[in-house]
Amino acid sequence: MREFTFDVVYEMGADPVMDVFIEHPTLVAEALHGCVSTDRFWRIERLIGPTAALDAVERLRLDETVRTDSVTATDCTATRYHDVLERSDDERVIYTHLEGVEDGESVQTLAGQYLPHGSLYCTTRRGSRHRWRILMKSDEKVGLLYDALGANLRSGLSFRMGHLCEAEGWGHDSLGSVELPPDQRRAMRAAVDHGYYRTPREVTLDDLASTLDVPRSTLSYRLRRAEERLVTGYFVDP
Repeated sequence: MREFTFDVVYEMGADPVMDVFIEHPTLVAEALHGCVSTDRFWRIERLIGPTAALDAVERLRLDETVRTDSVTATDCTATRYHDVLERSDDERVIYTHLEGVEDGESVQTLAGQYLPHGSLYCTTRRGSRHRWRILMKSDEKVGLLYDALGANLRSGLSFRMGHLCEAEGWGHDSLGSVELPPDQRRAMRAAVDHGYYRTPREVTLDDLASTLDVPRSTLSYRLRRAEERLVTGYFVDP
């Protein structure tokens, strides 16, 4: 199995959905996509972040007049179906199915022209970046997809190459296997996203508390409790 990774970077004002991510740095979305054919694809997206940001993305997703799938200058026309599978104050899971895609091009429709059927698309949205990881059985024509993306992105979007190599592991959401209260999960997610657990740390506890608009002591307590739950859950006997 081969994997191809890249980022599509958005300027503010280029895409209404990505604008929400730029305005809310703690908002994160992870999604799986699949191409049924070159004009039909599905997506299931899990979003975690502030309620206002989640509400904004949900409104945009369900608004048939807002079309954000195309990465070219022409909007995609398609028959769209959306369903909210989970809804809470700090999480949404939204299913999308598009068929009869015409006119504009999405990453999925471009990839469907060049990559093998059955390829799997894993993405993460955070800030101005929409990161793609495509798993495929052959990369014979991946250069054609690279050229198509680089040459056809509309104004306000730019392409950043990642890597092309053998797929290494599946990857998973480490916060998904242990249930955390919403305030602890929000604190832990922000700490991960802002580099609090990297070496060296990319953000201080004070700065992270300021970003989340909570007292430093409150954030410290939530992180300690979340860490306790995660460690205990990881080492619990099956």
